[in-house]
Amino acid sequence: MQTKSNIDIAQQRQQAKLGMTVALGALVATGLLSRMQGTWTQGARTLHLCSGVALVGFSYWHLTLYQQNARMRGHSA
Repeated sequence: MQTKSNIDIAQQRQQAKLGMTVALGALVATGLLSRMQGTWTQGARTLHLCSGVALVGFSYWHLTLYQQNARMRGHSA
């Protein structure tokens, strides 16, 4: 049986994975569209940069959720 803490961590992991998926999708889409057009528009460049930063942020959040679980068990990740 999972405790409230485990359920909360599992939900946060799912949210982090969803955030990574959306950010990666936006990153790939803006990269492909700009490559097809041959030039960067200001909006596409800004969205591409923000998507990359968001991907790094969501990845870090996801990593810390797993390290927190390892620390509870007494392991180091």
